[in-house]
Amino acid sequence: MTKYIQIFIILLTLSACGQKGTEKKTQENANEKFAESEQTAESQKEEKWTDSNGNIFFQKGNEVSIIPAKYDKTEKTYRVFIFNETSNEIGSFKNLKINPNEFKVFTLKGTDTLKLDNGVKFMFGETYGLEIEDKKSQVSGLGGKFLEEYKVPDDAEWAFVIVPEGQGD
Repeated sequence: MTKYIQIFIILLTLSACGQKGTEKKTQENANEKFAESEQTAESQKEEKWTDSNGNIFFQKGNEVSIIPAKYDKTEKTYRVFIFNETSNEIGSFKNLKINPNEFKVFTLKGTDTLKLDNGVKFMFGETYGLEIEDKKSQVSGLGGKFLEEYKVPDDAEWAFVIVPEGQGD
């Protein structure tokens, strides 16, 4: 009799493993999980294109990586978060757009320059690191509580918001 009780306890323990106590398996939960995984797969499609300067761009969701035409494999890479807080879409060229209230995280090499069609230019200088050319005062840096508010990824070294002309830092 004690063998049967031990076997029963083992089977009961094994059947409980792998199930969350607070979540019941229903058709509705299964459909939600399928829809979430489908949406994640769609947002993670990778696009690749080359600009007129020979730079190669890879976009997967909100992540954009750039391989410059002149590529030095020993250069350090930097992740730059850019949020568009204007009412217009901002682009670099035809395939790269940041829609209003949307962000992109760019992975840039120390030799890269990112030019946006609103006149803002992000570039790496030999002396000062990341430099920004912003003649119309459209860029604001993010720090402190704003990193959390804008949901800046932890691995981004720099974070900026593109704002309407004259409202930048």
